[in-house]
Amino acid sequence: MNTFCIKILSKLRILKWINVSGKIQLNGKEFEVPILGAEGFGNLYMTEPWMIDLLKVVLPIEGKRFIDVGVNVGQTLLKLKSVSEDIAYIGFEPNPRCVNYARALIETNGFVNVDLVPVGISDGTNLGRLDYYTHGDTDSSASVIPDFRPDQAVVRSEYVPLFDFDDLTATLGLDSISILKIDVEGGELEVIKSLRNEIAKHQPVILLEVLPVYKEENTSRLSRQEEIHVILDELGYAWFRVKKADDELKGFEMIRRIGIHSDMNACEYVVIPRSKTDVFIGRAEKADLQVELVTRSADARY
Repeated sequence: MNTFCIKILSKLRILKWINVSGKIQLNGKEFEVPILGAEGFGNLYMTEPWMIDLLKVVLPIEGKRFIDVGVNVGQTLLKLKSVSEDIAYIGFEPNPRCVNYARALIETNGFVNVDLVPVGISDGTNLGRLDYYTHGDTDSSASVIPDFRPDQAVVRSEYVPLFDFDDLTATLGLDSISILKIDVEGGELEVIKSLRNEIAKHQPVILLEVLPVYKEENTSRLSRQEEIHVILDELGYAWFRVKKADDELKGFEMIRRIGIHSDMNACEYVVIPRSKTDVFIGRAEKADLQVELVTRSADARY
């Protein structure tokens, strides 16, 4: 079904009662987008298109196995497949509705070398509570961190399985992690703690979203953010903030600390092993992307 018809069905509020599919072009490649009772509709209007250009920069540095912690409805998977059909992909997602949709997306497009693990990653193996902040079953803002958004009401919650990565390594049998993407709505610290041994062993490029602290009074977010820095500093990593404008990738800014800010357009980071920073900078400059090497002080406020 063409996108126009699907959009009309959505406006008429009919889409949630039927299953259809549409098509999307990413990086010159066409993909089938299943829409299951309105789930996946957003994939027809892909957000964060700058991620494709970012993947073009980092995949040649480390392009063997991509670990995606926080699959949601496969936005990153589609972008990754538009850049590389061959890279091995393992995605982790605790939301059962997102898992169901992602499986349909994988099967519909015949993606190969793709594995989906229906659990969240944390620093302990247990049941977690996933809090939803919208009424959508695939709410991309849902978080397993209690009171992560204290100014927003929790619409509903459900229990989901969370695993320490060390409890999965024997089963997964990973011999490498090239790129690690973490987008988990506040749970970054637990994921990094869980994967610390693997990060130390494999030294992957890390694509990381860290939402703003906003103000000094948000002591919980600030202390968690600082602990992330401490761990990755000890593991020999350098931080680059992704610079974007009008959904286009413009370049990177090297920083010492994230600091306290409120800019939702400045939440994405490429965290690179220091031994690979020269290669990363070279790749970025070859792609005509600006790289700012002036670092900010540890207590920067902006």
